[in-house]
Amino acid sequence: MRPFGNTLGLLLAMASASALAQTAPSDLTLVTVANVTSPVAIRAPADGSGRIFIVGQNGAIRIVKNGTLLPTPFLTVPVTFSGESGLLGLAFHPNFGKPALPHNNEFYVAFNRPSSDPKLGSSPDVVLSRYTVSANPDIANTTATLVLRVPDIASNHNGGDIHFGPDGYLYMSTGDGGVQGDPNGFAMCLWKKAADNTPGNCGSGTPTYFLMGKVLRLDVDNPAATASADMCGSNGINPPQYSIPADNPHVGTSNTCDEIWLHGFRNPWRTSFDRVTGDFWIGDVGQGSREEIDFRARTSTEPTFYGWRCLEGSATYNSQNICAVPPANVLPVMEYTHANGRCAITGGFRFRGPIAALNGMYIFAEACTSEIYFGKPAAGNTWTYTTWRDDANGYGTYSGFGEDEFGNLYVANNQDGVVSKFVSDHIFDNGFDN
Repeated sequence: MRPFGNTLGLLLAMASASALAQTAPSDLTLVTVANVTSPVAIRAPADGSGRIFIVGQNGAIRIVKNGTLLPTPFLTVPVTFSGESGLLGLAFHPNFGKPALPHNNEFYVAFNRPSSDPKLGSSPDVVLSRYTVSANPDIANTTATLVLRVPDIASNHNGGDIHFGPDGYLYMSTGDGGVQGDPNGFAMCLWKKAADNTPGNCGSGTPTYFLMGKVLRLDVDNPAATASADMCGSNGINPPQYSIPADNPHVGTSNTCDEIWLHGFRNPWRTSFDRVTGDFWIGDVGQGSREEIDFRARTSTEPTFYGWRCLEGSATYNSQNICAVPPANVLPVMEYTHANGRCAITGGFRFRGPIAALNGMYIFAEACTSEIYFGKPAAGNTWTYTTWRDDANGYGTYSGFGEDEFGNLYVANNQDGVVSKFVSDHIFDNGFDN
């Protein structure tokens, strides 16, 4: 019997080779599955129910069950709903819907708190909270447990996407705070930082801000008995609701926020894990000239700095102060300029669903021009992409993607309030649909 690891490697190699030769099927289209207010993400628990959950920026989480949008929201989260603020992310615990396992009724949301709530910075906090489902699987309990707080300085660049990784830890993206050019250096600072327009002063002055322009990695199943000084996001939360994985990169280093896994992002708005390889993908919204897709292999030993505010994409953005000799960094695997009206990337997913021609492609979008792109692995570790549009569907602001249990891919149009599914009759390699 062939060892599983070798078999998996062979399958991935075949998928990569296939992706090089394949193009999208000619009949590929977007089919509307729901009309809701301000959708930004689509998520599905691995509970066998076949349901998809639509995250509305207005705070409402809606369910599509057996092809029908249920009239009552699963949950309405109190949020600041304005501009880029609102309900940002949803992640179901890997054990959700599995009665024999712990944490089987838990899910997490990331959002901007209401402006009336206490805040750490000058704008409402971006927070992570835990909820549970009620006896009715289509309705959540409304009592929340606050898990983590990130201070904010403006209403934009919130990040806020959350996922459980293949290691069981929870991953959360955060933006740099939204001030043009990140003059405070929040994205590069690994500790607490003052809003002093001096990017090199990490830890100096009145360090009000932290965990901004990052991807965080948390163990939410085994909370610490007490919060250490390096658990920055547990500010004012007692007892703590998470602990730090022992292999997080800054554990054991003083004056660092140990939640940090990756840093150097401007606004990592939408992220995803490849359900086959466990690799991590990040769509990071650029400043004035470039948009980028970043990548982190599951077994990567590369630097944990992804370039901002020294680089925008692969181009130099700032070469002064702390960027005069920037830290070692990881460059994007794909990027494009702001030509022809492009201005904000929406990260997507590597396709692992039933449409064979799309297998292994990374599908993402441009929010300002409503283009959808298909990224394909090329020679070595490089990627290329082509543009695909569904002219029959009309245009809006593509704001997020999501998968269902079977790997089918969905895209949210925030402007038009539409969630659509990628559909083709050419599902399997033999040309048959079942």
